[in-house]
Amino acid sequence: MTIFNEIRQLAQSTANDYLTRARHRGHPTVGYFCSYVPEEMIHAAGAVPYRMRAVGSEGTSLGDTYFSSANCSFVRRVLDKGLRGDFDFLDGIVFMNGCDHNRRLFDNWSYAHPDTGFNYMLFVPHGRSEACLAQYGNELAKLGRFLEERFDTELTAEKLWNSVALYNRKRALLQEIADSRRAAVVPISGTEFLSLMLAVSVVPVEDAIALLEQVLAELRAGRIHTGQAVLRLFVTGSCLEELSHLELLESAGAVVVADAICLGARYFELPVPVGGDPLAALGERYLRNLSCPRMMDDVAGRIAHVRERVSDFGADAVILEKLEFCSMMSGESYISSHELRKFDIPSITLTRELYGGGVGQLKTRIQAFYEKVINRS
Repeated sequence: MTIFNEIRQLAQSTANDYLTRARHRGHPTVGYFCSYVPEEMIHAAGAVPYRMRAVGSEGTSLGDTYFSSANCSFVRRVLDKGLRGDFDFLDGIVFMNGCDHNRRLFDNWSYAHPDTGFNYMLFVPHGRSEACLAQYGNELAKLGRFLEERFDTELTAEKLWNSVALYNRKRALLQEIADSRRAAVVPISGTEFLSLMLAVSVVPVEDAIALLEQVLAELRAGRIHTGQAVLRLFVTGSCLEELSHLELLESAGAVVVADAICLGARYFELPVPVGGDPLAALGERYLRNLSCPRMMDDVAGRIAHVRERVSDFGADAVILEKLEFCSMMSGESYISSHELRKFDIPSITLTRELYGGGVGQLKTRIQAFYEKVINRS
């Protein structure tokens, strides 16, 4: 299918022609980290939001100059790419205190100073209470003032609501594609869905919508078909962007039918509520959307969500993904595995380096786990 040829190419590329064309139309590109940074604000300021990834990484030798080997491979690889000039097309980056590793990435990036325009740190609370929501609102207001000054514009309510409408449309299309995987014969594999997420997170939202509409047209026409799988999987965890890893999961007769990852359901579930103050609406959606392990007051909510989605999508097992040295996911996977066991939901924690080795060991563990799930009495 030709549309997925383009999508996979976009997914595995750092820069792309869509960004070049947007720049020629006067729209700079602003990188951002994590799903708690409102893309709508960057878009309303006239820029193109660009999700920072490590795709195409050739190693960590330059990143290791600034990071310890005990830091996660995501931040080391992203900094390495920055130092090699891979992100020189950016006009700025909005960092976020997603975890201590990401927080240090901001410090090291600012110190090493790859040529990527401005560096802005958005501080996001680690909870979802009313006090946290109020503080997050203050931080969004600061970000808004910074973007207005940087791009000599005004983030009016009209501009923000126009951006919200576009991004809500994008979320709705992604949700419809994701929901198609509830079917007994899954029309789109987890690998294909991740490639789609990677692609639409690095192009202008208008182009992303056009790509998603093409994919949906193919789905509705029945021209996408992955075949029957032995096992249906639910995937959750920390940073996951390697298509090869999902291919490994799905190569032994399984298919990923749903997820709770940053480049997945955490990105598109729940629209921004329309009405009232746009910054308040953005704050409500982004802080109280499907949370990740950095949010300390929602462990029970995350486990309940996994149980609900496992049931909704008919998943047979849960894959808990963890990058080496990810302290947040270490605790989360331990708690989750014990809680899921109470409800007779099989799970396995897979620890890996981003774009690292150990494929043979992982494959052995995955195959043994699948056999255990299949042979359950």
